[in-house]
Amino acid sequence: MNKSRVEAFTDAVIAIILTIMILEFKTPESVKLSALLPQIPYLISYMVGYLFIGVAWYNHHYMFSKVHVVTKEIFWLNLVWMFSTSFIPVATAWVSRGLNDRGPEIFYGIIYLLWTISYLLLTHKIILSEERYGHQKSADDVKRMKIYRVFSNWKVIILSLIIWILIIVFLPVAQLLAVTIMIVFIGASFNEDSDQLFIGEKNED
Repeated sequence: MNKSRVEAFTDAVIAIILTIMILEFKTPESVKLSALLPQIPYLISYMVGYLFIGVAWYNHHYMFSKVHVVTKEIFWLNLVWMFSTSFIPVATAWVSRGLNDRGPEIFYGIIYLLWTISYLLLTHKIILSEERYGHQKSADDVKRMKIYRVFSNWKVIILSLIIWILIIVFLPVAQLLAVTIMIVFIGASFNEDSDQLFIGEKNED
Protein backbone atom coordinates (compact mmCIF):
# COMPACT_ATOMS: atom_id res chain seq x y z
CA MET A 1 0.00 0.00 0.00
CA ASN A 2 1.24 3.50 -0.83
CA LYS A 3 2.57 5.05 2.38
CA SER A 4 2.10 8.63 1.15
CA ARG A 5 -1.62 8.04 0.59
CA VAL A 6 -2.04 6.68 4.11
CA GLU A 7 -0.12 9.61 5.60
CA ALA A 8 -2.12 12.14 3.57
CA PHE A 9 -5.39 10.52 4.64
CA THR A 10 -4.30 10.55 8.29
CA ASP A 11 -3.23 14.21 8.11
CA ALA A 12 -6.59 15.17 6.59
CA VAL A 13 -8.53 13.38 9.33
CA ILE A 14 -6.42 14.98 12.08
CA ALA A 15 -6.93 18.43 10.51
CA ILE A 16 -10.70 17.90 10.46
CA ILE A 17 -10.69 16.77 14.09
CA LEU A 18 -8.83 19.92 15.16
CA THR A 19 -11.22 22.06 13.12
CA ILE A 20 -14.25 20.48 14.78
CA MET A 21 -12.75 21.19 18.19
CA ILE A 22 -12.35 24.93 17.60
CA LEU A 23 -15.81 25.17 16.05
CA GLU A 24 -17.21 24.11 19.44
CA PHE A 25 -15.96 27.41 20.81
CA LYS A 26 -18.96 29.73 20.69
CA THR A 27 -18.55 33.41 19.88
CA PRO A 28 -20.08 35.47 22.71
CA GLU A 29 -23.10 37.59 21.89
CA SER A 30 -21.76 40.40 24.08
CA VAL A 31 -18.76 42.55 23.16
CA LYS A 32 -17.56 42.61 26.75
CA LEU A 33 -14.42 40.62 27.53
CA SER A 34 -16.16 39.14 30.55
CA ALA A 35 -18.49 37.32 28.13
CA LEU A 36 -15.65 34.84 27.59
CA LEU A 37 -15.75 33.68 31.20
CA PRO A 38 -18.42 30.98 30.60
CA GLN A 39 -16.14 29.58 27.86
CA ILE A 40 -13.13 29.13 30.13
CA PRO A 41 -13.92 25.46 30.95
CA TYR A 42 -14.03 24.67 27.24
CA LEU A 43 -10.83 26.64 26.59
CA ILE A 44 -9.07 24.57 29.24
CA SER A 45 -10.24 21.22 27.84
CA TYR A 46 -9.62 22.49 24.28
CA MET A 47 -6.00 23.39 25.06
CA VAL A 48 -5.40 19.95 26.56
CA GLY A 49 -7.05 18.24 23.57
CA TYR A 50 -5.14 20.37 21.07
CA LEU A 51 -1.82 19.62 22.78
CA PHE A 52 -2.72 15.94 22.96
CA ILE A 53 -3.51 15.65 19.24
CA GLY A 54 -0.53 17.78 18.20
CA VAL A 55 1.95 15.66 20.14
CA ALA A 56 0.26 12.47 18.95
CA TRP A 57 0.56 13.62 15.33
CA TYR A 58 4.28 14.37 15.75
CA ASN A 59 4.93 10.90 17.16
CA HIS A 60 2.81 9.34 14.42
CA HIS A 61 4.72 11.29 11.77
CA TYR A 62 8.05 10.11 13.17
CA MET A 63 6.86 6.53 13.35
CA PHE A 64 5.57 6.49 9.76
CA SER A 65 8.77 8.10 8.50
CA LYS A 66 10.46 4.85 9.59
CA VAL A 67 7.94 2.59 7.86
CA HIS A 68 9.06 0.91 4.63
CA VAL A 69 5.99 -1.23 3.97
CA VAL A 70 2.40 -0.35 4.91
CA THR A 71 0.66 -3.70 5.28
CA LYS A 72 -3.10 -4.30 5.48
CA GLU A 73 -2.77 -4.77 9.24
CA ILE A 74 -0.99 -1.42 9.64
CA PHE A 75 -3.64 0.31 7.53
CA TRP A 76 -6.51 -1.10 9.61
CA LEU A 77 -4.83 -0.38 12.94
CA ASN A 78 -4.11 3.15 11.76
CA LEU A 79 -7.80 3.45 10.89
CA VAL A 80 -8.76 2.26 14.39
CA TRP A 81 -6.32 4.77 15.90
CA MET A 82 -7.91 7.59 13.89
CA PHE A 83 -11.36 6.37 14.96
CA SER A 84 -10.41 6.66 18.64
CA THR A 85 -8.85 10.08 18.00
CA SER A 86 -12.06 11.30 16.33
CA PHE A 87 -13.86 11.01 19.69
CA ILE A 88 -11.57 13.54 21.36
CA PRO A 89 -13.69 16.55 20.25
CA VAL A 90 -16.78 14.89 21.78
CA ALA A 91 -14.96 14.12 25.03
CA THR A 92 -13.46 17.62 25.08
CA ALA A 93 -16.84 19.32 24.63
CA TRP A 94 -18.63 17.15 27.20
CA VAL A 95 -15.97 17.38 29.91
CA SER A 96 -15.97 21.17 29.58
CA ARG A 97 -19.60 21.20 30.74
CA GLY A 98 -18.60 19.62 34.02
CA LEU A 99 -14.87 19.65 34.71
CA ASN A 100 -15.38 17.99 38.08
CA ASP A 101 -18.30 15.70 37.13
CA ARG A 102 -17.61 11.97 37.02
CA GLY A 103 -19.70 11.11 33.95
CA PRO A 104 -17.85 13.31 31.41
CA GLU A 105 -14.48 12.64 33.07
CA ILE A 106 -15.01 8.87 32.93
CA PHE A 107 -15.93 9.12 29.25
CA TYR A 108 -12.82 11.25 28.67
CA GLY A 109 -10.71 8.64 30.43
CA ILE A 110 -12.23 5.80 28.39
CA ILE A 111 -11.43 7.62 25.13
CA TYR A 112 -7.89 8.25 26.35
CA LEU A 113 -7.53 4.54 27.23
CA LEU A 114 -8.89 3.39 23.85
CA TRP A 115 -6.57 5.82 22.09
CA THR A 116 -3.58 4.47 24.04
CA ILE A 117 -4.44 0.84 23.26
CA SER A 118 -4.96 1.51 19.55
CA TYR A 119 -1.73 3.53 19.37
CA LEU A 120 0.23 0.75 21.09
CA LEU A 121 -1.19 -1.89 18.76
CA LEU A 122 -0.33 0.23 15.72
CA THR A 123 3.20 0.84 16.97
CA HIS A 124 3.73 -2.83 17.82
CA LYS A 125 2.53 -3.93 14.38
CA ILE A 126 4.88 -1.45 12.69
CA ILE A 127 7.81 -2.82 14.70
CA LEU A 128 6.95 -6.40 13.75
CA SER A 129 6.50 -5.45 10.11
CA GLU A 130 9.84 -3.64 9.92
CA GLU A 131 11.60 -6.59 11.52
CA ARG A 132 9.86 -9.01 9.18
CA TYR A 133 11.04 -7.16 6.07
CA GLY A 134 14.60 -6.82 7.33
CA HIS A 135 14.56 -3.18 8.49
CA GLN A 136 15.86 -3.76 12.01
CA LYS A 137 17.20 -0.22 12.49
CA SER A 138 13.78 1.29 11.74
CA ALA A 139 12.17 -1.17 14.14
CA ASP A 140 14.70 -0.25 16.84
CA ASP A 141 14.08 3.48 16.29
CA VAL A 142 10.35 2.99 16.81
CA LYS A 143 11.01 0.85 19.89
CA ARG A 144 13.07 3.70 21.36
CA MET A 145 10.13 6.10 21.27
CA LYS A 146 9.45 7.07 24.87
CA ILE A 147 5.68 7.03 24.42
CA TYR A 148 5.91 3.39 23.31
CA ARG A 149 8.41 2.33 26.00
CA VAL A 150 6.31 3.84 28.79
CA PHE A 151 2.86 2.70 27.69
CA SER A 152 4.04 -0.82 26.84
CA ASN A 153 5.31 -1.27 30.40
CA TRP A 154 2.69 -3.25 32.35
CA LYS A 155 3.83 -1.72 35.66
CA VAL A 156 3.16 1.76 34.31
CA ILE A 157 -0.23 0.64 32.99
CA ILE A 158 -1.30 -0.79 36.36
CA LEU A 159 -0.05 2.29 38.24
CA SER A 160 -1.82 4.60 35.76
CA LEU A 161 -5.11 2.71 36.18
CA ILE A 162 -4.87 2.96 39.98
CA ILE A 163 -4.14 6.69 39.82
CA TRP A 164 -6.96 7.19 37.30
CA ILE A 165 -9.49 5.43 39.55
CA LEU A 166 -8.41 7.50 42.57
CA ILE A 167 -8.69 10.71 40.55
CA ILE A 168 -12.16 9.86 39.24
CA VAL A 169 -13.39 8.97 42.73
CA PHE A 170 -11.93 11.91 44.66
CA LEU A 171 -11.11 14.73 42.22
CA PRO A 172 -12.31 14.18 38.62
CA VAL A 173 -11.06 17.57 37.39
CA ALA A 174 -7.48 16.48 38.13
CA GLN A 175 -7.68 14.09 35.18
CA LEU A 176 -7.03 16.92 32.72
CA LEU A 177 -3.92 17.87 34.69
CA ALA A 178 -2.77 14.23 34.72
CA VAL A 179 -3.27 13.94 30.94
CA THR A 180 -1.35 17.19 30.40
CA ILE A 181 1.56 15.91 32.50
CA MET A 182 1.61 12.66 30.51
CA ILE A 183 1.62 14.57 27.22
CA VAL A 184 4.43 16.96 28.21
CA PHE A 185 6.77 14.55 29.97
CA ILE A 186 6.15 11.38 27.95
CA GLY A 187 4.49 12.15 24.62
CA ALA A 188 6.59 15.24 23.94
CA SER A 189 9.86 13.43 24.63
CA PHE A 190 10.90 12.72 21.05
CA ASN A 191 13.76 10.65 19.65
CA GLU A 192 16.95 12.61 19.06
CA ASP A 193 16.85 12.05 15.31
CA SER A 194 13.30 13.39 14.89
CA ASP A 195 14.61 16.76 13.65
CA GLN A 196 16.92 15.19 11.05
CA LEU A 197 14.45 12.86 9.35
CA PHE A 198 14.40 14.56 5.96
CA ILE A 199 17.61 16.60 6.00
CA GLY A 200 19.32 14.11 3.69
CA GLU A 201 16.50 14.36 1.17
CA LYS A 202 16.73 18.17 1.10
CA ASN A 203 20.49 18.06 0.58
CA GLU A 204 20.02 15.71 -2.36
CA ASP A 205 17.63 18.21 -3.96
